[in-house]
Amino acid sequence: MKIFNKSPFIALMLVVNLTGCVSSSGKVTRIDSKGLHDVDVNYGAEDLHMFTQKMVSSMLQSSFLKESEKSYIALGKIHINSGVNENIDLNLIKNTIRTNLIKSNKVNFIDAEHIGELEKELDYQNSSKYLDKSTVKKIGGFIARDYTLTGDIHAIKKDNGEILDNFYALSLRLTDVKTSAIVWSEEKEIRKQVRK
Repeated sequence: MKIFNKSPFIALMLVVNLTGCVSSSGKVTRIDSKGLHDVDVNYGAEDLHMFTQKMVSSMLQSSFLKESEKSYIALGKIHINSGVNENIDLNLIKNTIRTNLIKSNKVNFIDAEHIGELEKELDYQNSSKYLDKSTVKKIGGFIARDYTLTGDIHAIKKDNGEILDNFYALSLRLTDVKTSAIVWSEEKEIRKQVRK
């Protein structure tokens, strides 16, 4: 009959049970995703909403868009350069701006990220003998972009031992593809401080 020491086994089971029981002590509360709920001075959801709201409302109220002869303008992929040393999700900024501009019905976007797939689909439709010809989309119907939307995001962080100070700036510009003129530009700055 084999006898084994139960102490390591009991210790292991205790660790497994205790780690499995670790959870937050508080109740989960849902909050308004667009409200101001800063928990620290770092970039967060509040800053995303402040940046994107400013950019979208400024562009939609701009004179060039109001005076445009077209019912909508066509934009391509948004490009934002990052000059920050922290993890700021640039895709989330771009997607939020794009979604809100499209909802305005004044701006359309060329799906530049998937243009290759769309070209393959058109080639397939126009070369396949199995498709109903009345449903085939003709080649040459893509619209060209009117403007490019580009920008930069930067951060400056200071810590003097007593105060932590974070400054963020997002700037965007809209450039006319035909003339290369910048027809709109906007900047939003956010500064947050906390005393240690």
